[in-house]
Amino acid sequence: MPTGSPSRRRALLTRLAVASTLGVTSVGGAIALAAPAHAVSSDASAYLARMNAERVNHGLPALTMRTDLNTVAQGWANHMAAANLLSHNPNLTSQVANWQTVGENVGEGPDVATLDTEFWNSPAHKANILDSSYRDVGIGTTFTDGILWITIDFRKPMAAESSRTVATARTSTVHRTLRLGSCGHDVARVQRRLHIHADGVFGPRTKRAVARFQRHHHLRATGVVNHRTWLKLHP
Repeated sequence: MPTGSPSRRRALLTRLAVASTLGVTSVGGAIALAAPAHAVSSDASAYLARMNAERVNHGLPALTMRTDLNTVAQGWANHMAAANLLSHNPNLTSQVANWQTVGENVGEGPDVATLDTEFWNSPAHKANILDSSYRDVGIGTTFTDGILWITIDFRKPMAAESSRTVATARTSTVHRTLRLGSCGHDVARVQRRLHIHADGVFGPRTKRAVARFQRHHHLRATGVVNHRTWLKLHP
């Protein structure tokens, strides 16, 4: 956790959103441009370098910083700092265009190095950082009263994908592992199968329902929708 007094320390949060069936016409066909260097803060640039180094070390391509994602991420970092509250952007999927999958990491801490360590040590945040489908990223940072607020928005773009890649992604998304913090079309699909309210957000209620389903089908009751659970949910 970032250093500081207990009243200033908050858990880092993560959330993913997936819309593999979203039509191309629904995203407006926008193509994002790479962000110019002058539009990016030094803290954002420093974190991008650290994150891309981690991806490259794991055999993944570096993420490309995009102007439109930077705008969304910076707006949310400013919002968190003004509200003095760590939270996720509830409008992420509507503010970001041209996406098949989007994800977000947010945090607060004393500096980039500390936040980088905390993200890396959190399995859910690390999963976003090392998601092989992501190609674009936007980073927003705000430093207020000794606290660095950061938002990292990830995107797997729609328009930049070839038809072959899109087809592969749509097939593989069916078996994406879902857990606390996941959200999107596939979460809603599971919720409907479990006959609970399908809001597309994998929270404690969904975890409990998944665990009950797993016990009923003689699976390990982890509350995580892995490949075996997918097969039972949709034989």
